Amino acid sequence: MTDYPDYVRQMLLQARDVGQWYCGQPDGAALCYDVLALFPDCREASDLVYELFCDEWCIYDNRVAVQRNIDEWDDRPHQQRRRRALSFCFMSRWEGWDREYARGRKAEREGPPDVRKLLMLGKMQLLEAYCLGDEEASDYAWVPFTRAIEKSRDSEMTLLWIAKEYADLGFFADSVEVLMQLCSQYKNQDARRLLAEVRWWRDHAHRIPWIPPAGDGARYKRMMQNIDPTAPTHEEIVEQMRAQIKKVGNAPTWKPVIDREIAALFAEAMPDQNDAPPASVVDWSFLDADDGQPREPADWVKKSAKMFPRQALEILAMHRWTRQIKPPSTPPRRDPNDAPFDPSEMLNGIDAEPFEDEDDDLPDDEQFDLDAEDFAEDDEAEKPGRK
Repeated sequence: MTDYPDYVRQMLLQARDVGQWYCGQPDGAALCYDVLALFPDCREASDLVYELFCDEWCIYDNRVAVQRNIDEWDDRPHQQRRRRALSFCFMSRWEGWDREYARGRKAEREGPPDVRKLLMLGKMQLLEAYCLGDEEASDYAWVPFTRAIEKSRDSEMTLLWIAKEYADLGFFADSVEVLMQLCSQYKNQDARRLLAEVRWWRDHAHRIPWIPPAGDGARYKRMMQNIDPTAPTHEEIVEQMRAQIKKVGNAPTWKPVIDREIAALFAEAMPDQNDAPPASVVDWSFLDADDGQPREPADWVKKSAKMFPRQALEILAMHRWTRQIKPPSTPPRRDPNDAPFDPSEMLNGIDAEPFEDEDDDLPDDEQFDLDAEDFAEDDEAEKPGRK
């Protein structure tokens, strides 16, 4: 720490102090990202983020939060990316996430109006990869994104929007590339701060303590044989969705950035990655020992059934294979200066007026009305007299 200004040491001490309390880890990590935005090579800040994330109650709460979306025994590769994306969203305190939902900031939330259609198309491709696991879809997303960057009258906002979408959906490496391009062209402090955070997740997402080890889908197939042997495989689901998308005319009509055959050649040339998984503070051996039989519902499943009595049977049936996560044996350390939690306070300050944006100049029915002209060269548009 002797190579850094004294305020860096003070910021890290504050981060450690904030992060020692229950639910304080995201705020402590945010201070570390502030340091990394100024000094990207600060090893102490990077290590402290991981140390804070290893808090036992932080691990437990995140495991339960992620489990509400994805069972821990589901080892399909795209579910691993979804776990990382969800965890990133749970733990991020970057101010831009809240600011873009303020009144009058639709351009930050949905992209500049002049290229919003292209941006939405690229986002739909990313969502297909995120939700469905169709990895080819992510290869198509960069084409409309590139056209949007070229055509937009506000390339700075366009680049930031694209970077946020990549980060929000767990494509951290892609987000870092876009943010580095943005920061090389503009003095955007928000982008530099987001870059520090996303770069940390790109480099450390493989060892987030509450995320199970990566798998190849074998455990998912084994569990599904117990749950529903007649259910289609993941590969069959992807093919069915591709056929449906093509049938309704929403399949991409342009080529991906990297041709499929060239990508296959690269895959053959790459060495096998058989590195041992990083050491984890959680013992995940129970996943491989799972017998695939229904068990006592998890606590959060019981609470959900109690909260929605009309759907209780459906909720309990849906989560018969959701495993209970044992909470830590010691109670959480709560900051004595914090006021007791009052759920009614969550409603205070909510604006009851209808939400309207003054920059709402793109009708919803036009967002996906795209054709070949959106990807054609603009030479004709530049001719005299062309409107």
